[in-house]
Amino acid sequence: MDKTPQPYQVLFPIGMSLALIALGVWPAHVFGHAAYPGPLHRSLMIQGFETSFVLGFLLTAMPAFTHGPRCHPLELAWGVFSMLGFAVATLRADESAAQSFYVVALILPLFAGGRRVLRSSRKPPEEFAFVAFGLALGLVGGALRLAGSLGAASPLPARLPERLLSLGMVLSLVVGVGSLLVPTFAGMRDPLVIPGVAQAHERTGRRALYAAIMAALGLAFLLESARHPTLGMALRAAAVTVMVTWVWKLYRPPRRDVPGFLLWGSGWFLPLGLWGAVVDPLHAIAALHLTFVGGFALLTIGIATRVVLSHGGHALELERRVLDARWLMLFLVALVLRVAADFAGPHIARAWGTSAVLLLAACGWWGWRVVSLRSARTRAPVVERAEERPT
Repeated sequence: MDKTPQPYQVLFPIGMSLALIALGVWPAHVFGHAAYPGPLHRSLMIQGFETSFVLGFLLTAMPAFTHGPRCHPLELAWGVFSMLGFAVATLRADESAAQSFYVVALILPLFAGGRRVLRSSRKPPEEFAFVAFGLALGLVGGALRLAGSLGAASPLPARLPERLLSLGMVLSLVVGVGSLLVPTFAGMRDPLVIPGVAQAHERTGRRALYAAIMAALGLAFLLESARHPTLGMALRAAAVTVMVTWVWKLYRPPRRDVPGFLLWGSGWFLPLGLWGAVVDPLHAIAALHLTFVGGFALLTIGIATRVVLSHGGHALELERRVLDARWLMLFLVALVLRVAADFAGPHIARAWGTSAVLLLAACGWWGWRVVSLRSARTRAPVVERAEERPT
């Protein structure tokens, strides 16, 4: 029996560890043990936490989506080495090394997915165009950060490289992969139908709509590069709104349990934060945390839970044990406090720290519950897992 760990079993813990560090720097700052940690926090959350979970998910799910072989041990070693290298270099404040490792990390899913697609007679879902598009934006963002760390001058806005990573790469991956997973996992009716555009698995109308959405997301960055940030953000918000209402169909109710509501609610946080940044540019960072925390992080944890259960051989009913109402309430209180923190005046740093502590507790609690699944008695029949294997 092959004892090689599945990608998620290694990369998810790396990602969660980086999230805990990224959150822990805020209370350390409040108590005077660390300098202002904003840049470190952003790097560890987007390029560390989110990217590790993205790699873990993609490398694990490749057989089902590309009809190709499972992740090769060398591919897994590539992902682990590059993410650990990024983490160590970031914590040592070695920006050029960190971004070099990061670029290497993003090349992995493009290489691994590309070689499987080219060798297969069956095409992956159209939604995976967002994966290629998002990874390309991430490579540009990482390359720009690398060039900046090496002293290269750039006429582009200073925050553009970071936005290519967060509002480019991660956002594109979320809206694309989420179109496949959220309506299905949340138990919506006709999850893969796009009303008026395409039935389940129909490609032509789906391809045209997705091409328009990706064009809008790309144009948003061109507008921001041309010093029209509000117009660029409004176009991005409109594109995401179309995706979550038309494709994700969030106007339909999810199944009546906490995991279903969690996935459904995370979809609404995506455009809510983007439109908040358009309406109130002075508090754009606070608004965008609705997208980053309520959208990206909550959705990442929700989908990661399903990956752990399904690929670990556990019954899906255990999803309600990992993601229950108490856990979700803790997470949402932390999110509300983080958004409100920017309006706290002289107490802003303390509010940031409190929110981070609550999120630390939520992440740690989730991790403990996932680890405790090993002792759970309820497991899925082997036949269910066999259906996920490529033919």
